Amino acid sequence: MNVIEISKDWRVRGTDGIVGLPCILSAAESDISAKLPVSSGRAVVDVDRAERGADVYAGGQYVGRAGKTRALIDITKYLGKGADLRLGLGLGGGITRSVRLHVTDSDVYVLPYGVFVRTDSIADGGAELTVTADVRNDGAKRRLGVQFDVLMPNGRRVAGKRKYFTFMPGDKTVSVPVRMRRAKEYLPESPFMYTMSAVIMDADGNVLDRAETKFGVCGHGRYSAADKLVGCTLSHTGGMLGSLSIPEGEMRRLSALRDLGYNTVRFVGCPSDNVLRVTDELGMRVIVDIFDGWSWPRQGGDHTGFASDWQAAAAIAVRTLRNHPSVAIYSIGNAPEESYGRSGADRESALIATVRAMDDSRPVTAALAELVPLASELAEEGITRSEIAECVNDEGLVSLGRRVGLYAKRTEAFVAPLDVYGYAGYSPSYPHADKPFIGLATPPEHYFDAVTDMSRNGAHIGDLSDCGMDTGESGAFALGDIDSTCLPRMTGLYRSVLLGNPSAFITACPHGAPAMSGSVSWNFEEGSRVDINVFTVGDVVALYLNGRIVGRKLAGRLNRYIATFTTDFAPGVLEAVCFSRGREICRASLETTGAPRSVKLLTGSKRVSASAGGIAFVDAWILDKEGRQTGAACDIEFTVEGDGEIVALGNGFGPSLMSGAVSSTDGHAVAVVRGLREGKMTVRAKSAGLLRGSVTIKIKE
Repeated sequence: MNVIEISKDWRVRGTDGIVGLPCILSAAESDISAKLPVSSGRAVVDVDRAERGADVYAGGQYVGRAGKTRALIDITKYLGKGADLRLGLGLGGGITRSVRLHVTDSDVYVLPYGVFVRTDSIADGGAELTVTADVRNDGAKRRLGVQFDVLMPNGRRVAGKRKYFTFMPGDKTVSVPVRMRRAKEYLPESPFMYTMSAVIMDADGNVLDRAETKFGVCGHGRYSAADKLVGCTLSHTGGMLGSLSIPEGEMRRLSALRDLGYNTVRFVGCPSDNVLRVTDELGMRVIVDIFDGWSWPRQGGDHTGFASDWQAAAAIAVRTLRNHPSVAIYSIGNAPEESYGRSGADRESALIATVRAMDDSRPVTAALAELVPLASELAEEGITRSEIAECVNDEGLVSLGRRVGLYAKRTEAFVAPLDVYGYAGYSPSYPHADKPFIGLATPPEHYFDAVTDMSRNGAHIGDLSDCGMDTGESGAFALGDIDSTCLPRMTGLYRSVLLGNPSAFITACPHGAPAMSGSVSWNFEEGSRVDINVFTVGDVVALYLNGRIVGRKLAGRLNRYIATFTTDFAPGVLEAVCFSRGREICRASLETTGAPRSVKLLTGSKRVSASAGGIAFVDAWILDKEGRQTGAACDIEFTVEGDGEIVALGNGFGPSLMSGAVSSTDGHAVAVVRGLREGKMTVRAKSAGLLRGSVTIKIKE
């Protein structure tokens, strides 16, 4: 089937009023519509995600609903009526990802996402593959050939096989083994991708349909003690762009996380196609929570009730995920309340069966819920009244978690069918010690304990932080390991050290303030007491102020890889020298900066595409007269001249803005711009009393 992208405009339109996140709407702020491109044959509308739900109409008729899980809706019977396809958006909604039409005028065709490439074995420089294709025949019984070809990025064929099948009317899955004598294995350090081409032809060699998918030659589920999954949990929100998924935005945030030493990201809810293309390219592993909650979803707007449509939703999700080599583990739920007791285990088994029917090559996990049953039920288990009283919440549920044997007892049936079980949190006890487990959402206060446990326990195959990027949920923005502009926060820098980063990081804060509240600024009131925190894998840190020793402190594992000093502030250079077993391994420094003098603009994208809706991030830095980055808070006004426009502004502290001006945080702010037509645009930034900055970006079609 041919794939047609339905173009749509988008803008950051303030917040959605529910969780305070930037909301992306169409230009009309209501509906998205397009002319149906074919008048006969087959057509399937493919909606990746619609926030708060979207009603889909074809031929003026309601045909289905799209929501937070991917929707594939057949609209064939509405073709030939000259009608539009229309997506009606509800209040607070938005089409944040792709909308496509899969169309064909052939009566035999490969279904959308119907080609699957499985790596059976890798040995002696080659690989054994099994390739399947889901084919539909809308005509009479016939015998047809199916040609599978493995293509290099330049299009050169390196392996393939043709086989003939008899197709009765209806659906048929065909399977063919393909041997690659020479194969480049997909590895995190060398993420090489092939293309699998599937062609259906008649006896005369005439092509009836064609489908392609990218894939990697890789095995899943091979996680040794030396190959831990370390990273973070991410939601569907992407910082300054809110829920909108754009390749440039995904590359920026995922590259920032990789730079911290992260090799894995877990997405609560299925990630976008743009996310997966980037993780495939970067070689990062992905854990996918297909559902965020079950019968009690975390947020509203799912396209159907879970109880009525979970099977179809799970099957569609796996179809779209399975060829991405970066997808490492399927998760069937983010801490569903049903993860305790018999009823949840029954639903879980059915979900696992659905996932494995589509792809049994990857492990399956789920995050266990912290909550266990009603207090009255716990009393029957011998839990004392005082224990219950300490842990009961407003709904009468008890959060005893993994501190008592009851948790293991109540979750035993749920854990049994999983390949890996996960915690949505952290616990030093392991109630199901006979099975591999992974921390799926470790909070910052437990980073050290979790990473230490992981290094010592072979069953502990990985640990992920609970928030990789600031989301703004519940009005609190400083939650992530990176902020909404993709700069690392102190928690991210600390976690990077825990994961083995040989570089040291030094921060300063007023005496008595939490270590994680420090900043990379050495500008305080002269004579004030200041705490200096040095994060390092070294075991000893020597701290100098203007060349004079402040002191020596132990760091290393015994001190949670932090050395803390207290001294009176004096302007100049603060330098930490880190040692391991008496040998210097690294240095880090802070320097007092002067008054703000200029605004400097930098961008990693000197060319953007207008036709693809390409964007560029323009970073603004407040510099002193020596060209050093300051931590100054200055109001910056951004303007664009030429063939582009501003779509969002941010400073890493709050939601995106569209006023044209934003205050810098720690001397930094960001403008997101996009091209409107072929040409160029010049982004300018000014702040009262400072030299202005500018940068020019070319725009191509």
